[in-house]
Amino acid sequence: MIRKILDRKEINLLLSIVETYSDSIEDLSQSKKRLQSELDELENNRDIYVKIKDDLPVAMIQIIYNNADNDPDLANGKEVAHIHDLEVHSNLQGKGIGKEMMTFIEGEVSQKKIRRLTLGVDSPNKRAVNLYKKLGYTVFKEKEGRLPEEKLLLMRKDL
Repeated sequence: MIRKILDRKEINLLLSIVETYSDSIEDLSQSKKRLQSELDELENNRDIYVKIKDDLPVAMIQIIYNNADNDPDLANGKEVAHIHDLEVHSNLQGKGIGKEMMTFIEGEVSQKKIRRLTLGVDSPNKRAVNLYKKLGYTVFKEKEGRLPEEKLLLMRKDL
């Protein structure tokens, strides 16, 4: 079951997924601050969905409708929206959950008259890059990555 996060009280559902990526208490603390800020935009500029399996949260995905990274090519508040923060519990990756979340979000935004989705992915994340390409996303822009040898690939798909 995939369901929409309705308010800030549900942050623990999201943190239980994010913590599987955290290497330290400091990482988890920073993730919690980031999520709290993102939850402030619920219903205004952002929707967050979580997948529940066996009563446990196993994945989340966010959609930003306007002003993603101050780049109108990524989300313009009209027909272009940006997928942000697809995370699958680290023990469950490679089992089709990411594909399920992407397919779900494409259906959700289509109902809101969104005609194009964008996303950003770090070039070393080959598993994610391959998934997005299989789903029909293409690279339309590259930016500097976190490290000199990395690139941030901006991808898009017309729905």
